[in-house]
Amino acid sequence: MKPRIIHVTTIGITAYRALLAQCRYFRQKGLEVGFVFSPSPEGESLRDLGFPVTEIFIDREINVWSDSGAILKMFRYFRNIRPEIVHTHTSKAGVVGRVAARLAGVPSVVHTVHGFPFHPGMPQVKYRFYRQIERWMAGITDIMLSQSGEDVIIAGKMGIKPRRGELIHIGNGVDLIEFDPGKYSPGERLRVREGLAIRENNPVITMIGRINREKGYHDLVEALRQVRDIPWQALFIGPDEGFLTVLMQLIDRCGLRDRIQVLGPRGDISDLLAATDIYVLPSYREGLPRSLIEAQAMALPCVATDIRGCREVVEKDVTGFLVNPGDSEALSGALRKLLLDPGLRLQMGQEGRRRMCLNFDEAAVSRKVMAIYEEVLMYRKQ
Repeated sequence: MKPRIIHVTTIGITAYRALLAQCRYFRQKGLEVGFVFSPSPEGESLRDLGFPVTEIFIDREINVWSDSGAILKMFRYFRNIRPEIVHTHTSKAGVVGRVAARLAGVPSVVHTVHGFPFHPGMPQVKYRFYRQIERWMAGITDIMLSQSGEDVIIAGKMGIKPRRGELIHIGNGVDLIEFDPGKYSPGERLRVREGLAIRENNPVITMIGRINREKGYHDLVEALRQVRDIPWQALFIGPDEGFLTVLMQLIDRCGLRDRIQVLGPRGDISDLLAATDIYVLPSYREGLPRSLIEAQAMALPCVATDIRGCREVVEKDVTGFLVNPGDSEALSGALRKLLLDPGLRLQMGQEGRRRMCLNFDEAAVSRKVMAIYEEVLMYRKQ
């Protein structure tokens, strides 16, 4: 009988976009792989690919009643199917999934940190509360992995330590064949731009991420207002998390409705990046942002915030610019430089592609995680 691994994420898009390639590789190596996440459109897509999916609502906010219900449902599910490993991802699914797995007697509980929920600049009470939760959760976790090298260091300083050793740095990566600018001829790029009603010579500025305040969309809109004297068009891509109404009101106040398209979630990310000239990620908190890796793999110059995760991907002043979170003036200044200098965009984009090929290959991450699974399964047999 094949060893069974269940991945727990809060939403389906995390499973589909961030974990699918890894899980295909695990399945090829002889593991049975399934998913648990909130009801999501990606559930049917994953089932069509032969992956078992169980949909259990996981509230993104802290809610004692709904969280208790999710833990109970997951506990029953794990007790029924008896997986060898439950592997949780992101902070909220990490809490609910790990508690349920431990209560159900799952032999090995693994968690990947996709960015700790506490970060500089947040209220101290909230910071300490989230930090303490992470310490408690680490205590019921056998192995913890981290996409970010900085998070490994932070965990050591904060006393966030799993049962077996310290956090293991696995990095993050993307499919460098899928995200390859060489796949797109000038004609194909033009076709994508025409489909988005982008005027031929306008540079395109793109941001991908959940539409919430933490991602910094509002800072980007303010920065775009400050460069409205230069031709450009912008694409905002991602699911709304209750912030879209506020964002659209801000876009209207800045008089940018005709220059910013809010596309919602999309499945054609590489096509959209092929039509892009500058990528922006003004977040206040990240793990090791996949969207930045995808953008640089597509040879795009990037402007991101100087926070953990982002600064591991963007090499400052080489593959892009780093600015302080919330500093829309610095953000607009970086955008102005890139908008006015096509040669700089090309140079930074090429350096970014080279760096991603050297350090951010998804296949290498898959091999690291598989080696950890093999060690865990061998350990259980002893």
